[in-house]
Parts: sequence; C-alpha cells; structure tokens
Amino acid sequence: MSVLKLLDVYKTYNPGSHTQVDVLNGVDLEVEEGEIIAVIGPSGVGKSTLLQIVGALDRPTRGQVWIDEKELTRYSDSQLAQLRNKTIGFVFQAHHLLPEFTARENIMMPGMIARGVPKDLERRSSELLEKVGVLDRADHKPNELSGGEQQRIAVARALMNEPRLLLADEPSGNLDHKTADSLHELLWSISRQFKQTLVIVTHNLELADKADRIIELYDGKIKNNLKPG
Repeated sequence: MSVLKLLDVYKTYNPGSHTQVDVLNGVDLEVEEGEIIAVIGPSGVGKSTLLQIVGALDRPTRGQVWIDEKELTRYSDSQLAQLRNKTIGFVFQAHHLLPEFTARENIMMPGMIARGVPKDLERRSSELLEKVGVLDRADHKPNELSGGEQQRIAVARALMNEPRLLLADEPSGNLDHKTADSLHELLWSISRQFKQTLVIVTHNLELADKADRIIELYDGKIKNNLKPG
C-alpha cells in the first residue's frame, strides 16, 4: 500500500524575479508502507526541500503530494498542521527539544497538542523512553543529556502519535561515529518492528546502502531510484 506519492513536484523560490531559484524540477516518487528510503545527493540539490514538502512544512510551487490518498496541496494551513501532528514524525539534525521541559514532557508534547488523555500520554511516553533506551533519563532536561540521548528523545517524540510516516534529515549529523551508528540501528529497528515508513536524508553512503531503496537527487530531479546491492 502506498503511503506517500509525489507527482511532478516543482519548488521555485522567488519565482519571476532576478533571484529565482529552481530547487525541485519535476519529482515523481512513490513510497510503500514500511519502506526505508534513503535520499542522497550533493549539497544544494534539494534534499531538505523535498523532505519539507513531503512533511507538509512547505508547499510545492507545482505538482501534487499525497499521503494515504490525501492530496495535501488542497489543505489549508490549519489542516496541514493537524495532519503533520497526527500523521508525520520529524527527526532533524538539531534535536529541537524544548529546554524548559523534561525528556518525558518533550516526548508527550505532540500528544498534548492532539489533546490526548494525560494518563495515556504518560504511559505511551514510558513505552517510548524504554524503546529508545533512555527510560532512566525521563526526568532530565535536555541540557542534562548527551547529544545521543537528546536525539533518542527526539526520535521518541516523533513517534508519540504513531505517525504513518517518519522523516529524518541528517539525524546523526552532529553525533560521533559510534553514537551515530547506534541511532541508525534504532531507526532501522523501529521501522522493521512496526512497519514504520522511513524517509531519511543522509550523506552517509554506508547507511544509505542499508535502506530498501536509494533516491539520488541531482539538479532538482531524481537521477537514480534503485535498490542497494
């Protein structure tokens, strides 16, 4: 079953001006439930822009984006915000944890925005803290956590509302090699165990080779769409 579909997606910044920048130039992509997709390519080819459009953080200049047979370009900004919170989980290179809240409170935040039942959210946060291996750090604030622990909390937060689609933009870019490998293993394990669809932007070709498919972007288009090996 297709979770994500992009049809002839373009993204242009400052269209019609002398500073016009064409970032995406006709991207077609379909992702099945439970697939792990690695997006690679040189800096500046539109990898992060693609992820922002897939994640409904930005709108395409032209083309269609479908998630679970819902066409996102027809949604209002408020409808997109609701869809993002319930359907899409994000893990960025910077963890973006709220410094005044504990690890548990940060994880619960998407559920609180969705007006979940507090007891259910607390139980779910404990499950996730255990899953990502930091249950003993539940009451610590971000500045009391290591970089690897902060990213694990960010992964747990992304999973809080059981999203259909998990998006990761260079999630280990600020981590040392050993910690990065551990984070990658966690993401792969979660995807396989829960049939969680994962789209990850990475410069790490060794990591990309572990994905089900590698999408190589070049000049705003998909240059290669292939299975590793």
